[in-house]
Amino acid sequence: MTTSGSPSPELSQFTGYLLRRAFVKATGVAKACMPDAHVRQVALMTILAEHGAVSQSKVTDLTGVNRSLMVKLVDELETAGWVARERNPEDRRSYALRLTAAGSRSLQEMHTELDRAEAELTQVLTPAEVHRLKLQLRRLLAEDSALSVQSLTERSGYLIAHAHRLLRDWALTGLDHLALHPREFGVLATLGQEEPCSQSHLAALLGVSPPAMLGFVDALEERGLVSRVRKASDRRAYDVTLTTAGRSSLQAAQRAAVHVQGRVVARLGERGDLELRRLLMKLLASDLAPPGHRHPMTVAGAPSADPR
Repeated sequence: MTTSGSPSPELSQFTGYLLRRAFVKATGVAKACMPDAHVRQVALMTILAEHGAVSQSKVTDLTGVNRSLMVKLVDELETAGWVARERNPEDRRSYALRLTAAGSRSLQEMHTELDRAEAELTQVLTPAEVHRLKLQLRRLLAEDSALSVQSLTERSGYLIAHAHRLLRDWALTGLDHLALHPREFGVLATLGQEEPCSQSHLAALLGVSPPAMLGFVDALEERGLVSRVRKASDRRAYDVTLTTAGRSSLQAAQRAAVHVQGRVVARLGERGDLELRRLLMKLLASDLAPPGHRHPMTVAGAPSADPR
């Protein structure tokens, strides 16, 4: 999913953007280390291992997975023989989910695979930095139900996923009045720094696949926010630029993004937010640096060297 590219200086100041990139990286590493299972399965089964038989609605609340996806997930686990549905003794109209003996054995194997994923994800960080990263992520997730799954709160990938979900929800709310999705804000913000540029360049900068970027640009062009013009040097390629309406939308979206960033700072403090962004930048260094270049490890006044 990710493609190498140096991020827009504008976007790198937003913790939510760095968390999205870190989430994509963590998801990719986890999939490579556990090809026969999904991280969502581990989360659901771990909840059952810790809490015993619980209702499907409670599992939905704890994982943050939408209800329709949860139904599919439970069906898969039940088919595999890892989870069983049984009548909820507290409410006979509903069902409780229970981890089976086979599920417990499989969960142990999954956690071993996740140990490898965690080590690979955080290999560029020192043990002290990994500790600080998890500390700031837990602070960001203060009072979030994700922290109730004790055995997962020591995993950076798990914390990154839920911190990404939290800030994405904040951004969705903040951009709702503009009818913009956070990913569309990312495209507009990057264009604001890079225009005119090709779709492939945008894809590299934002860490998405070229086909996905094509869909984003198509949608923004249909709304009159961007325009495409054939490159004079290569008639097969296009330059993408902001329209007047696109610049206006970008300015309004930036105000909303600054507000979301303010919520992060309010929760972590300025130093805490700077530390979190510095650690995320270091975690993402190989993804954010174009081939043959070294990406500067500085974030809006944060020290470039690790504090000792």
